[in-house]
Amino acid sequence: MTADQSETPGSALGAGGPAGAADSAREPERPLPESGSTAGAASAAQSAPASGRTASSGSPAVAAPGTSGPAGTGSAVREAERPFLQRPQGIIAVIGGVIAALGGVLGLVFLLFPDLQPRPDSGAEVTVVDVDLAKEEEIRADWTSAGGEETGKTTQWKASLVTVVLRNSGENPALVSQAEFDFSYITQVGCPYGASGLEVKARYDVKVPTTAKVPFKQIRKLKYSLPPHEQERIAFTVGPETAFDGSLPSVYTFTITLRLDDGSSFTTPKMTYMDPSGSASVLEAGEQVVQHGEKGSFTTVACLKEQEHLARELSEGSSYVSAELKRYSSKLTGLVGRLPQGA
Repeated sequence: MTADQSETPGSALGAGGPAGAADSAREPERPLPESGSTAGAASAAQSAPASGRTASSGSPAVAAPGTSGPAGTGSAVREAERPFLQRPQGIIAVIGGVIAALGGVLGLVFLLFPDLQPRPDSGAEVTVVDVDLAKEEEIRADWTSAGGEETGKTTQWKASLVTVVLRNSGENPALVSQAEFDFSYITQVGCPYGASGLEVKARYDVKVPTTAKVPFKQIRKLKYSLPPHEQERIAFTVGPETAFDGSLPSVYTFTITLRLDDGSSFTTPKMTYMDPSGSASVLEAGEQVVQHGEKGSFTTVACLKEQEHLARELSEGSSYVSAELKRYSSKLTGLVGRLPQGA
């Protein structure tokens, strides 16, 4: 029986009727392929039509066995041949490594600089109510010899208190953790009057190094708690870390930034502040020049006029000026006004 006869059964019936059907029935059976064997797969491939579908059913095409292996095997092979960084798992691994590295860097930064770490809202509402230099406090100073030995001698003078008034309108306490003094100007005002070689160490809250060059910052750590719905004052005295007998009064211009534990901060207006140590000796030497002239004095008329002008400029050049500088400037102006005509 030819292939044409097998494809058109009706023609076989026309030629011989049932006999043709009997011949078709006697066609020997083909052996079934062994399950999973290569030979069975090859036999099935040969018996299947080249189009990949049966002639009569119209079923969807099915890939011929052996062309790409079991489902997914070919794509898995191609995936394995790709470079690691082009695979999804490689990209995920790289992104994870980058995130871990960034986390480590941020952790190290916050460890070294804890003030940079974001902090939750404390619930406190703090505002600056007032800033003043009106109040004064007695400052005690200890005298030491040139060799650094204690002499037992002490002295006292009045110094202005830098006062900042804070109010907490919130429901929770507020903690002031730090005060930053930003110095923009430092000078000495007065004329030479002699020296003994003794060193003076005054007990100021904020001690300014004698070698400090502006601009510079002095930080003072605090643990100041402000209760809710309360108003409190924070006050400081400012002066040189150390000075020698014969030193001139120092004048500082600075602002103060108060930092709270929740990360908020407040900065005061600029203020001009004088350390009054040595001011009494300067005025005494000026009085000698007014009464007896320059002979035998370290102070000169020209220096007295120059320093009076400087002190007046400083006392009038700021909205916040310490009382010591105002008094000192006024007394220098009085001495210059009493100088002899033509001096």
